[in-house]
Amino acid sequence: MKISVLFTDLDGTLLEPDGRLGPRTAATVARLRALGVPIVPMTSKTESELRAWLQVLGAGGVGVFENGAGFVTPRGVEILPTAVPVALLRQVLASVALPRGLELVTLRDLPAERLAAMTGLAGDAADRARARVWDLPFLAPGGREDVLAEEIGGFPGVQIVRGGAFWHLSGRHDKADAVPRVRELFARPGSTVGLGDAPNDARFLAAVDVPVIVPGAAGPHEGLVAGLPRARLAPAQGGGGWAAAVDALLEDAAA
Repeated sequence: MKISVLFTDLDGTLLEPDGRLGPRTAATVARLRALGVPIVPMTSKTESELRAWLQVLGAGGVGVFENGAGFVTPRGVEILPTAVPVALLRQVLASVALPRGLELVTLRDLPAERLAAMTGLAGDAADRARARVWDLPFLAPGGREDVLAEEIGGFPGVQIVRGGAFWHLSGRHDKADAVPRVRELFARPGSTVGLGDAPNDARFLAAVDVPVIVPGAAGPHEGLVAGLPRARLAPAQGGGGWAAAVDALLEDAAA
C-alpha cells in the first residue's frame, strides 16, 4: 500500500507526553520525508504552534489548526466560515458556567505551573498555546459531560468536543473539513493514512483510507475503537506507537 498523504494529530499521537518529537519518531518522519510523503498535522494547537511544527517536519508545509478552524498551505491561510472568534466563545462558556455553578478553567487562565505540568509547555511555547483565535480549550469537572452538552446545545453555531486533557469549545468545524481539500492539493496516488488518539480526531480518521488509533497511557480510547471498527491500533502509546504503526505501513508498501 503506497501512502499518498499522512494526516496526524500532534499531542498524544506524534509527540511524546512532554510535547517533544522522540528520536524514533523523528527517524520515521525522516523516512517519510525521503519518500516524498506529505505529513499533515491535524491539531488543536494555534496557527503559530502549527507553523513551528511544519518547520520541524519539513514535509509538505500543510496543516490544520485550532480543531479545523483553519488550515495553512503554501498558498496562504484559509479560515472556515463556521469559525467563531474566541472572544464570543469565552462569553458562551461564561454563560454556561455561571447558572450551573460549573468550574470551567480555560487554558489561557490556567496557572503556568499547572500548564507546564500537564503539557510540558512553558515560556514562549506556553504563550503561543494561549494565543487562541478560534478555539477555546478548557478543563471541566469530571462527570458533568451531560450538563455541558445540554447547556452548550442551546447556543447556535458552537459545539464542544473532547480532546486529550482539554475540552474544546468552537464553532461547528472539524479537523476532517480539510481532508478533501488537502487530498486535492497534493493529488498523489495511493492511500491516505490518519493517526489520532482522542475523540476530536474521530471524524478525520473516518475520512481517510487507513485510520490508526494511537493508545494513551490507559489504552486506546474506547469511543474511537467503537466508532472506527476498521481502524488499526498502534502497538504503543505516543510517538513510539506512531512510529511503529507508520513503519509497519511503509513495510507493507515495500513488500
